[in-house]
Amino acid sequence: MKANLKNPYTTWSIVAALLAIFMLNTPFAVHPELVDKGPSWLGLDVSWQMTLNYALKEKWVWGKDIVYTYGPLGFLSTRIGWGIPAWLFFVFDVFLIANFFFLFRDFLLGTREKFIAILIIVVTTLLLGTNHGSDLSWVLTVFIYYWMFKSYKEPRTFYFVMMAACIVLCFFVKLNAGLIGITFLGAHLLNLLVYKRIRLFKALWIFAGVLALIGILSALLHVHLPGYIKGAFEIIKGYNDIMHIDEGDYGRSQRNIGYLLLFTLLSLAIPLTHSFKQRKLSTLLFSLLVFAYIFLLRKQSIVRNDAQHYYEFFAYAPFVFLFGIVQLLDETYQKYMARAVFCFSLFALFMIAEYNNRQVDKSFEQRYLFWGNYWRQLGAFDTKQYQTQADKRYIPQRALSLIGNKTIDVFPWDSEYILENKLNYSPRPVFQSFSAYTEKLGRYNYQHYIDKAPQVILYDYESIDGRYPFNDDLLVNFFICKNYTFADSFTSNERLRLVLLRNPSVTPLEIVVPKNTVAGINKPIPVDWVMMMQIDIEETFAGKMQAFFNTTPAVILKMTRANGSVVKYKVSKELLKSGIMVDRWVANTTDFYKYLNDKNTLDVIKEVELIADPDYYKETIKIKYINIK
Repeated sequence: MKANLKNPYTTWSIVAALLAIFMLNTPFAVHPELVDKGPSWLGLDVSWQMTLNYALKEKWVWGKDIVYTYGPLGFLSTRIGWGIPAWLFFVFDVFLIANFFFLFRDFLLGTREKFIAILIIVVTTLLLGTNHGSDLSWVLTVFIYYWMFKSYKEPRTFYFVMMAACIVLCFFVKLNAGLIGITFLGAHLLNLLVYKRIRLFKALWIFAGVLALIGILSALLHVHLPGYIKGAFEIIKGYNDIMHIDEGDYGRSQRNIGYLLLFTLLSLAIPLTHSFKQRKLSTLLFSLLVFAYIFLLRKQSIVRNDAQHYYEFFAYAPFVFLFGIVQLLDETYQKYMARAVFCFSLFALFMIAEYNNRQVDKSFEQRYLFWGNYWRQLGAFDTKQYQTQADKRYIPQRALSLIGNKTIDVFPWDSEYILENKLNYSPRPVFQSFSAYTEKLGRYNYQHYIDKAPQVILYDYESIDGRYPFNDDLLVNFFICKNYTFADSFTSNERLRLVLLRNPSVTPLEIVVPKNTVAGINKPIPVDWVMMMQIDIEETFAGKMQAFFNTTPAVILKMTRANGSVVKYKVSKELLKSGIMVDRWVANTTDFYKYLNDKNTLDVIKEVELIADPDYYKETIKIKYINIK
């Protein structure tokens, strides 16, 4: 039977299918290339991505053995294929393509101005990455919105099933996005109940069904739900507190993001006005969903300490408008809204060309001309190709012989030293030291070392973003100094590495608090010969608003050494609460070796000072002086 191309439904379904099929992920799987030169943070992303797959292979318990915002399905985002069968990626990609098809088709059918609608979709396909990476959660969120819109128009079981599938996937790919999805689901069901578009029994059944499915998959995927959720919240809290770029460095980029946010607000005035005029208050939720999406995406882009993430905002922000908000409007309002969305998308496309150097022709080439690569890479996929770069993470034979099959952890983050050399990896739950940026996360790691400290540590003293390395995993660093002995050292990737052996018996730290006191910001604070300080600094109302709507106001730790020289480090409210090391100034791995063996060879810290904007932080700060025995 021939398709009836004169039927608009058939025609636009074919167009949508053609556009959707080019949304296949390329490359099919990612094979990260390790580098053996340059700054150590070049190995940071590869190490956490590979560790997620290793955790899945070794059946670690998420929320206990590993604490992270990515979950056991995080490989769907990273596309690291180590230990993952090809069919699993393929089935997931088919699921994504189906969602793109339904979304594109309904946008084309529901938007009266078809030419504008096609332009919007084409621009959107050029904006979105061919490999979504960490932004996969934003794609799934738009699909959640879409199925909410579909079930609002007509509450069919299939629509709720697809919505539930997207929410559950989000939950186990990246927890924060999953929790947002569950929250939005609750708001959506409540909206349907209030306006009598669904019965209470069905609403409860749907919500309970999503939670039950999460519970079942948690058992199958080795997830301890309370620890998984609490740990992720801690990481999000600490991340928002410390991970941001100073606006002075990238002010223009942040301003353009702000313009796009303002454009969104102005665009949303159209459906909001329509909802009030037509007294369709039940549709207000969808305008709020768009704003929440744009607001959270902007927040992520400016908080993540990498200018590359500004590109992600421009790429994924316009995508949210496809989910159905345009179709809610009558002909006059829809005309204005469609044009606003097109301008919004076009502006974002120009911003990508500026910031990511990805011109329109290059975007077109990557999306539509490299499509065949997916099928070639699918056929050539081999999960065994992921441990073939031991030469890039060189450990000399004498050190390998010393390590043998002993349990081993690595500092500060490069687990590839362990994985590429096939050693017996036994990491702390927050397995990258810079991520232990709250007191609770630091305690997780410290308790792990009390319970089952690894027999060997491969140690490099390093942090990111101008932070004082000893303050990352502070208690664990003190614990190492008390319970480990230097055994060997070697140079690899242009950095000195220490091999430390655990002592025969492990002794917990003894915390002694000589005194508590108060001091002021932007004023010298004497150290008084203690080893550690815990400082409680409180934001003003203006500071809290700045942290909520933009980034957390900066705090700089100024340390004055006994010889009079000054060093400054980036710090945060949560890191200060966790504690700062003020015993000696440890500048590098060689100094850490000295601190481990004879700290008296290092320079003493005489006083510290917290440099912060008094408009954003209260004058008085609370200080707990601490010694470690």
